[in-house]
Amino acid sequence: MSNRSQARPSLAPTHWPGWLAVGLMWLIGKLPWRVGFGLSAPLGWLLLRLAGRRRQIAERNLARCFPEWDAARRERLLAAHFRALARMLFETCWSWSAGEARFRRVVRIEGAEHLETARAGGKGIMLITAHVTCLEMGGRITCIAAPETHAVYRPLRSPVLEWYQNRSRESYAAAAISNRDTRGILRALRRNEAIWYAPDQDFGAERSVFAPFFGIETATLAATVRLVELSGCAVVPMYPVFDAHSGTWTLRFDAPLDGFPSGDTRADLARVNHIFEDKIRRTPEQYWWIHRRFKTRPDGEPPFYD
Repeated sequence: MSNRSQARPSLAPTHWPGWLAVGLMWLIGKLPWRVGFGLSAPLGWLLLRLAGRRRQIAERNLARCFPEWDAARRERLLAAHFRALARMLFETCWSWSAGEARFRRVVRIEGAEHLETARAGGKGIMLITAHVTCLEMGGRITCIAAPETHAVYRPLRSPVLEWYQNRSRESYAAAAISNRDTRGILRALRRNEAIWYAPDQDFGAERSVFAPFFGIETATLAATVRLVELSGCAVVPMYPVFDAHSGTWTLRFDAPLDGFPSGDTRADLARVNHIFEDKIRRTPEQYWWIHRRFKTRPDGEPPFYD
């Protein structure tokens, strides 16, 4: 089921940290764009120096995904990535708080015609995307072009933050659906609605099939294929990008995937990974390199992260 009926958490002391975070996020979301951009630059510098373990994870990911680059180039990308991570804080708050008119002034949509092609199939749309730093902005832009979109989310540890996240998203999306609610996802697709789906995270070997990503065998969520098999929905790649020069966000929809699924789950997941990799290489600083994407290894392989 969706979370439209999710009750607001209480004001009990155990929830105070969450309520404090929500208050700060709401205030940040009201800041002018340029103020947020200005604050994110020194914050990115600070995060790079304080990140510790997350910096090490990002360094490891970049070294393995871009072995053809020299160390200096990867170091520049790492610094740019942490600036993008700092900006992500403001982007998330803006996407949840900014008024509609203010929001539309700084966003662009490309390839919206592909949604009509997908809708014509009558079995719903899976909008697949990767975890990029401007993902929340991309989700809200998606709902301008496709108001019938449901945000599929991973439950959060803080009930206050989860409530605020879902309440905010549901101000512009059709609903929020937990990634554990397979029936709810299928119901939305069978109503010819859309789901916003970012499957590029490591959910362990039990839920995954190994497929190449940046030339690395990577545990890739098998549900991406299974949901399409069960629903017959169209699969439309979408990808948001921030342009620092213009201070705008562009969301691009690509044509629905032909012949997906093919009957070969590994080949299908490799195809999805290739789509993401192609997009990531164009603006690599905006991918979420601090995630342990390669944590789960095939049998016999050594740990990826020391």
